[in-house]
Amino acid sequence: MIRLTWTDTRLLPLAQESALFRRTHPASKVDSVTTTKNSGPPPRTLQDAELEKLLAGSVMGALATNKRSGHPHLSTVAYQWDPAERVIRIGTTADRIKVKQLRTNPKTSLYVSSPDFLSFVVAEGEAELSDVTTVPGDAAGQEILAMQPPMADPAEFLEIMVAERRLVIRLHVSRLYGTALDIPG
Repeated sequence: MIRLTWTDTRLLPLAQESALFRRTHPASKVDSVTTTKNSGPPPRTLQDAELEKLLAGSVMGALATNKRSGHPHLSTVAYQWDPAERVIRIGTTADRIKVKQLRTNPKTSLYVSSPDFLSFVVAEGEAELSDVTTVPGDAAGQEILAMQPPMADPAEFLEIMVAERRLVIRLHVSRLYGTALDIPG
């Protein structure tokens, strides 16, 4: 199979220097058009265990919320995955646009990729927002604290969370999907 793709001639030499590009795009340049033979396997659908492992293996992802216009709004977030509850927890401040958008429309997704970007998982579901922590040690503060590694002074941390008006986004996952591109070594 031969696929034609337009290529910016200024960027092609840089892309071709990449080992990944050379393995996945055995190409020849012809008048700003690249012809590529599809020699590798197609993307492989990940099974549930692989999806959960990929989600558990990272702490950073892109949260997609919905703007009034219908366009997605993406935010890079740190998260914590709870496989037993199928909940993703994200700490944030009350004044963030994602919080406002989730109050309007709780449908959301979190995208997470493998370090080499050859695999990804998307977690879809509805978000629930905790109360804003207002008293050090209240329920919201304790939930945020539980998301953190052990620390020397949790009381100081809880005070900072109150001052920053922090809360927790709980993404109740209803669907996981993703693929992997298995490139021969």
